Amino acid sequence: MSGFASWLGGQGGYLNLKLKPFIEVDDSGDRGVVAEEDIEEGQQLMLIPMSCCLHMPTQQEYSLSQAGYSAAVKHLKEKHPGTSPFLATVLLLLYEIGQGSKSKFSAFLQTLPQEHDCVLCWSKGQLSELQGTAIEIAGDSTRTVFEREVSPIMQQATHIWPAEVQTYEAFELHAGLVQSRAFHMLQENWITGSAQEGVELYMLPAIDMINHSTQPDKRNTLLRKSNAELTVKVDGVPMTIQGFFTMKAERDISKGEQLLHTYGDLSDAQLLQTYGFVEDFEPGYDNPHNFVPVPTVLLLQSCSEAGDEAALACFEAKKKLLQQANILKDAFVVTSQEPLPDDLVTAAQVLHMEAHEFSELEKVEATDGAGEASTSRPASEPQPAFLLGAGFMNDTSDAQAVCTTLLRLVEKLLGRYLTALKDDAAALHRDRPMPHRWKMAVKVRMGEKEILQSMKQAVVMLMMAQEEDEEDSDEVEDDLDDDEQIGDDTGAEETLARIMGIKSARDTRQQQSSERKKHRQH
Repeated sequence: MSGFASWLGGQGGYLNLKLKPFIEVDDSGDRGVVAEEDIEEGQQLMLIPMSCCLHMPTQQEYSLSQAGYSAAVKHLKEKHPGTSPFLATVLLLLYEIGQGSKSKFSAFLQTLPQEHDCVLCWSKGQLSELQGTAIEIAGDSTRTVFEREVSPIMQQATHIWPAEVQTYEAFELHAGLVQSRAFHMLQENWITGSAQEGVELYMLPAIDMINHSTQPDKRNTLLRKSNAELTVKVDGVPMTIQGFFTMKAERDISKGEQLLHTYGDLSDAQLLQTYGFVEDFEPGYDNPHNFVPVPTVLLLQSCSEAGDEAALACFEAKKKLLQQANILKDAFVVTSQEPLPDDLVTAAQVLHMEAHEFSELEKVEATDGAGEASTSRPASEPQPAFLLGAGFMNDTSDAQAVCTTLLRLVEKLLGRYLTALKDDAAALHRDRPMPHRWKMAVKVRMGEKEILQSMKQAVVMLMMAQEEDEEDSDEVEDDLDDDEQIGDDTGAEETLARIMGIKSARDTRQQQSSERKKHRQH
């Protein structure tokens, strides 16, 4: 720690003496930064000069001045300018590792862990635990990328990358370190200050030790980047640094409290895939950013398998209209806040329309092409030309057919996982210890399955509501809550049977109640 602090201070950086970095903060061995004394709001926590950051410069930065850049930077910029920012950063890190004690980042490199849980380094058996989740494990393997894109670069420049860093094992370790520890920033035009397309990656000493929290009330600091000049004193001598990263206390921080900030509004799957961890929450709290991508192809399959003549009529024309209306894309997004999104319901409704209904919709869209637009989407996303939603269910489509398709869709989504929700819950709460990576995979699966269970419940309520008035809605919901047989492993047909059973029981109760009232009147 003293060597690292001396190196950072010698570059014009700052690390608050009330902080204790590089300590384990949980049973899994994760490290973090903890306050050793009370820290008041507004106090400087860290200041990291740009010169201390491992970073592949943009072409604009490199063209302004090539002085001070390493041999690896110059080689990549001049011989391999098309290398992705991620692989370029990995190659820079491998170069500095190969320099050993000669590297200007030597003190920082010694603080990096020698293992991590990034998904790109998981075995096939471990990856199988993520089957069905939102984590993208398709595409080229890490080894394929190494052999095709990275190894040839290093082999052609052995004077830059020595033999000990040219191995696949070295690449796998350090690719995981860049994946889990580098900070992603939008490219900036340093002349105009405007943000541009693309992403810049920075390895930030000390700052990379501060952990993430999904819960805003637990965060106590925030990362800021400045391109301004700053004059500081090093051993009493003024030094000007050009650009820096800084973190201050955003509120009072108590002694023993861990420093926490945010890596972004990320789901459990995104946190695991990008950073190699899943948070431990207290009972009753779930990650509000969890989501389930619903591939459009599964909706189309569920609809065509329904055997509904209306759904099969004009099928291609319906798909085309939905695509033109920006409703039918690669996937829909289901969340706990919106378990049955309007665009998904709209797509199912249109696909189940009778030919004459669809013809009327085509005429309306052809004449004005404008309808109710979604206000929940970012302005940068194309807005749906129209949204029908549950409120139009009785007017535009066969409600039962639409709901049946949606139940089949949920069944297909749940069928992609290797386990049921109840099995995951039992595994997570069993007495014997669970391997760390397996535990994280189970948490990701559970978060998504709970959303799908909410989606199933929303479909069931929608189906029931088509024949209910507001007075009966609470009674219906109570019936559904009491019916433990509609679980995540209950198929569409069985779910429909349960719904019919609930309806029948309710109708019987209503009939008996009516007969009792008549009897009292007589």
